[in-house]
Amino acid sequence: MGTHTHWWGSPKVMGGEFKEENKPDPWELSPYELGREYAYHHRVSGKTAAWIVAYCVALIWAVLEGAVGAPAHRIDAKGNAGTLITHPLVVARSTAILHAGVCVVFHILARRVWSGDDHDDPTKRVGPHLPARCGPLGMIVNSVLAVAFGTVFYSVLFCAFNYTSLFHRPIETMHVAAMVSSFGWVPGACLYGFPPTSGRWRRSGADTKTFWNFWEWHRVLFMGCNAPWRPADASWFLAFWLPALGCWVGAMPIPLDWGRAWQPYPITLLYGAVGGMCLGQVVAAGWAVAKWRSDDGCVLGFGGETNEREKRTRWIEEVRADEAEMLARAKRNDEYGKRRRKEERERRRREREEEEKED
Repeated sequence: MGTHTHWWGSPKVMGGEFKEENKPDPWELSPYELGREYAYHHRVSGKTAAWIVAYCVALIWAVLEGAVGAPAHRIDAKGNAGTLITHPLVVARSTAILHAGVCVVFHILARRVWSGDDHDDPTKRVGPHLPARCGPLGMIVNSVLAVAFGTVFYSVLFCAFNYTSLFHRPIETMHVAAMVSSFGWVPGACLYGFPPTSGRWRRSGADTKTFWNFWEWHRVLFMGCNAPWRPADASWFLAFWLPALGCWVGAMPIPLDWGRAWQPYPITLLYGAVGGMCLGQVVAAGWAVAKWRSDDGCVLGFGGETNEREKRTRWIEEVRADEAEMLARAKRNDEYGKRRRKEERERRRREREEEEKED
């Protein structure tokens, strides 16, 4: 059975008849089978849902406290509403630090729950393809590295989107970039390690296989191979994309000539990032509750045993249809070749007969 390996390392079946006994290695699976074994898409237990809701609420508190709470007391501002306008850099630093701290603490306390292997039914727990979790010290180190690299990444990205030039107000740009990287990169660093090009997958027991954590980042952030999310992945997905989208929306009022106090760079970007982060965590908490209430973990057609079984069935049908089409094409090509060879023999025979008549 022919296989092809994605450039990030996840193999998938490209053709051939679907037979279990034809699979020499457990990694040579379809995207849907890989998702079923590797990701957690069964019903989320009440304990996991409670942890995720508490996690989302804690992140919202950290973001709001950093944005309008703690800075106001530290700089003796008259009103919390004006802190974000008068001291945006203090707000960015406080929010980034509070969010990263709360995120790391929760990930340390809930390492097992985040993996999704606390299901009441042992047969419905995560399969053998489980990423090796780092310890508390590793999470702290990964978070620091993620914020450092993320700050550089978002600083360049903001300049590329013309929010600011590379040498115009670099301090403000770095503060906003650090806050957004704290929102989007720290959860991934705690969950699956950082940088993404490192780490190991644990297949079964002590057996390990070196594998890029980039597969995890791709699976969650870009929904790679249609693999379902684990319980905490929805929160990370929304924390990665919505603050960045909020910065993009927040940059729109900057060039307008309204003359408002909240228009100068980077105040509107901070508003957008904070709003996107809070909105994302509200949705993530609702997602966790919906997964808990669902019979098989399927929410809006995403995940769930029944849904994944239907995907697998469709994939098998597609493989068999492709195989039948390839066989039919090969048969047509063979018949065409035989017909061409027969016509060529007939043409040569007629030429020889004509030459003999002329002689």
